[in-house]
Amino acid sequence: QAHGGPIVLVTFVVPTRDCQTWLPHAVQSVLDQTHGELELVIVNDGSKDRTDQYLDWLSDKKDPRIVIFNTMGIGRSAARNLGNSAATGELILVLDADDIATPNRAALTVRKHKETGADFIHGGATMIDGLGNNLGTMRTDVVNKDSALTSMLNGIVHSTVAYTRAFYSKYPYADGDISRLGIDDWHQQIRAILDGAKMEYIPTPICAYRNLQSGISKTRDEDAVMAAKRTILESLLVAA
Repeated sequence: QAHGGPIVLVTFVVPTRDCQTWLPHAVQSVLDQTHGELELVIVNDGSKDRTDQYLDWLSDKKDPRIVIFNTMGIGRSAARNLGNSAATGELILVLDADDIATPNRAALTVRKHKETGADFIHGGATMIDGLGNNLGTMRTDVVNKDSALTSMLNGIVHSTVAYTRAFYSKYPYADGDISRLGIDDWHQQIRAILDGAKMEYIPTPICAYRNLQSGISKTRDEDAVMAAKRTILESLLVAA
């Protein structure tokens, strides 16, 4: 039990594609949570490596906490939306397949939610390399409208994010170019901030972000990203 009152069921949603090296570490970090009431939804989106073999092995363990979906290249936003739609937890915890949740992540998130009633919670993070070596603490902080408009939310580590099912229903991940450029999480967050959603921050590191050269943040066209963000932000501000 995290912090008084009834135990809250949380759902970790892990979309994955061609991440056989890192996925078992992400999965184990979920199963090792100190918070007992949880489920894990994995969406394998058309992996062409040996992810299928690992998931078959995982399925054979018949762990009732684990739900696995196999899709055929529907894209990161659609995979996230599928996992979120299948979640039964009161809180949905985001975890990318190459990152690792700290053992107390779910417990700290549930506690913060109970204390504040926040719709959206994010937290501190450390950075690790491909071998798991600690590269230091990442720059993260509480967000508000002013900071979001100034920094374009670069301070939020997506694998620390949690939100209520009601929040997700209102702010699903967008597809198309927003997904292709890897700004579906930013787009979700900026919409919520401009709408005045209640957002809270856990300063303690609650995930290890794996800094890989193959990640979308390293391979996407940053000029195209900033241009898309400016266009989206202008349209949202006009609508507001």
